Amino acid sequence: MSVTDFKAMQKWAKLPKDIQETLRSNVYCSTCVVTTIVHYDICEEDMGIVLKGKCKTCGGDVARFIEDE
Repeated sequence: MSVTDFKAMQKWAKLPKDIQETLRSNVYCSTCVVTTIVHYDICEEDMGIVLKGKCKTCGGDVARFIEDE
């Protein structure tokens, strides 16, 4: 994991570890359908944060949006 946005990383760090793992392992891939995201960056968006990385299975680009509470 590499961090591109400190504020987004702070939001991510506030989530319990089990929730983080659930979010990382429930990502949509257009090839594999449900996958785990690996080698991801964390970026802040208007309504939350986005994990942008690679599919663990096929290596394709994937992303996971996580809304602010």
